Amino acid sequence: MDAFIYNPNEWADADGDKVGDNTDQCDDDPTGWIDSDGDGVCVPSDAFPNNPYEWSDADGDGTGDNSDADDDNDGVADYYDAFPLDANETVDTDGDGVGDNADTDDDNDGWDDAQDAFPLDPDEHSDIDGDGVGDNADADDDGDGWSDADELSCQTDPVDGADVPTDTDSDWECDLLDDDDDGDGDPDGDDQFPLDSTEWDDSDGDGVGDNADAFPEDAAETLDSDADGVGDNGDEFPQDALEWADSDGDGVGDNADAFPDDSSEWVDSDGDGIGDIADAFPDDSTEWVDTDGDGTGNN
Repeated sequence: MDAFIYNPNEWADADGDKVGDNTDQCDDDPTGWIDSDGDGVCVPSDAFPNNPYEWSDADGDGTGDNSDADDDNDGVADYYDAFPLDANETVDTDGDGVGDNADTDDDNDGWDDAQDAFPLDPDEHSDIDGDGVGDNADADDDGDGWSDADELSCQTDPVDGADVPTDTDSDWECDLLDDDDDGDGDPDGDDQFPLDSTEWDDSDGDGVGDNADAFPEDAAETLDSDADGVGDNGDEFPQDALEWADSDGDGVGDNADAFPDDSSEWVDSDGDGIGDIADAFPDDSTEWVDTDGDGTGNN
């Protein structure tokens, strides 16, 4: 169909701008038809109508885009700019065609940047212990010093820094797996005190280890406070190394009691064999009785 029935030189108008294609130097641009510099872009689309090497100026800085090293004037050279004609974008981390500034999931890992501890790393999104190493790469997610693998073996939570394996002897082998929990050299199966590195045997079965038990072969005794060789339980004077028995119960130890079997006497000052209480003359070894009370001994 002839679009110009009265013009023998024209018959088609591809861009519908009322200028025939034979005359229209840009028959695919409905806004213009004159290409003054022959660069294939017509006025007014050509920002440089007299320069055949330039036609656009994206940032309006007066330098054509072909010559301009930063077409959008965003401070990032076109060579490095994923969006050289968009001043609001420079990077497209995940290559999805949406610049990182507009993209809510820059690394396309399924986690919004706001919730992603590593918004530019598609392999990481969480860092529980805040050490800068993502949990996928971090061998100790909760930063408690125990590797995730060890915590799973020890049945503690690898993402809870407060839940750490019990390790009595601090050898970095948890008690659950350690056959010598207290590290005293005696396997737990043979150790009567598996959580006490200072004890392993209890010969008399009194619940006190042999090392701490002053009487390891006597279940009735464990302490000897005064180190007199008599256990506190059997020692009537546990704080006095010179005494341990009080046969007559007079409160004076047998060693100091001149009359250990007489609860009424314990001192014999004159050594006459008569206790001071009964001796009328406690300081005179030749006298002890004054029958008539005249102050002169019977002897």
